[in-house]
Parts: sequence; structure tokens; C-alpha cells
Amino acid sequence: MNLDERIKFIDFHTHHGSGSTDTVAVVNLFAGDNVPENFSCNTLFSAGIHPWYLTAENEEEQKTELILTIAHPHVVMIGEAGFDKIKGPDEKLQYRTFCFQAELAEELNKPLVIHCVKGWDLLLRARKEIKPSVKWIIHGFRGNAAQARILAAEGFLFSLGSAGISDEIISETGFDIILPETDASGEQIVNVYRKFAEVTGKSMDELSSVFRKNFSSCFSINDIE
Repeated sequence: MNLDERIKFIDFHTHHGSGSTDTVAVVNLFAGDNVPENFSCNTLFSAGIHPWYLTAENEEEQKTELILTIAHPHVVMIGEAGFDKIKGPDEKLQYRTFCFQAELAEELNKPLVIHCVKGWDLLLRARKEIKPSVKWIIHGFRGNAAQARILAAEGFLFSLGSAGISDEIISETGFDIILPETDASGEQIVNVYRKFAEVTGKSMDELSSVFRKNFSSCFSINDIE
């Protein structure tokens, strides 16, 4: 993926933000959502079947709607897909629907954005079964350093908002698999960068360079111009 030199910030996953002349933002959509007719420059989209909104009754409809949503050329990622043992439906249904989305991501060569709450066993099982070639990125990671170490060793990337940034997590994962996000917070992405700078001691320019590289690594060369 080629990023214009003017891009200073990456917002890997947002529900409220949008891109601008100096920011690439990946705006979350749900299966069945329409990509807006007009969107600001440097705005991209992800779309997925979130476990919160999945039921046995709407499973097939959501799969069909997702295929329609991701047909838009600016939908560059699949997800949020994943597991939620607190707020999600039956685990077998979650697993089946997650694997459907993971296989779509493989077929279309798109990164997979993952929501996971207490479902690490299911996520690791799916990764071993699918053996993905595309990047799997756990968004909004709030686990501990030991979990981060295990997941990093299995090949996952992480996107972190302000509340999830810690020296312990970054020390366990390494900085080359970390991305910044605002999620549903409504926070400005520059403030997330400032939190990274405070925790790591890196300058804003250093962070800009690292996160541009990490974001580009999620895509095959020239997937997005």
C-alpha cells in the first residue's frame, strides 16, 4: 500500500472519525451498511458481522449482506469479526460465522479486524484451523502482557486505543505489530499518538513513521493506491 507523504496519522479502527489530508482512517461498518455516497479524503472502511448483533435467525441474512457491503472498493478490511463470551450468542454460531469471515478475508486478500472478549481459546483454534495468509489484527486489545506475548507469537497484530496503551504490552509484542485506533471513543487520533509518545518516549515523527509502516504491512503491495 502506498501512503502519501502528507499522511501523519493512522486511525486503524474508528466508529466516529474520518480521514483528512493528514490522516488515514478506517471507518467501521456492519454487514448490510451502505458505504456513504460521499466520504472525506483518505477514508477507508472495514465491514463485518459483529458477534453482538449475530443470532441464529439472522446468520444467513448477515452473511449475504456482508458480501454486498464488502463489494465496495473502499472496503479494504473484513471485520469486526470475532468472539464475545459475555455479550455474544451460542459459541458454535460465533465460531462458524467467524470462520466464514476469515475465509472471505483469505479469498479477497483483505486483513481481518478482530473483536475478542474472553474468547481467546476460540480465536487460537480458528487460527490453527484456517492458517491465514492475511493479517489478523486484534482491535482494542485490553488483555494482559502474558496474553499479548502468546498472541504475538501466534502472528497476531494489535490495535490499541489510549486505554490499552502500556509499556508492558508493547515490550511483549514489539512495536512493529502495533497500530493506533480511536474505536468508539470519539477521541482525536492525535491524542492517541500523544499517549503512545508519553508511554514509549518516542517522538511524534517517530511514531508517524512506525505506524505508517505497520499499516502498510497489513496489505499486499499496491492493494490500495
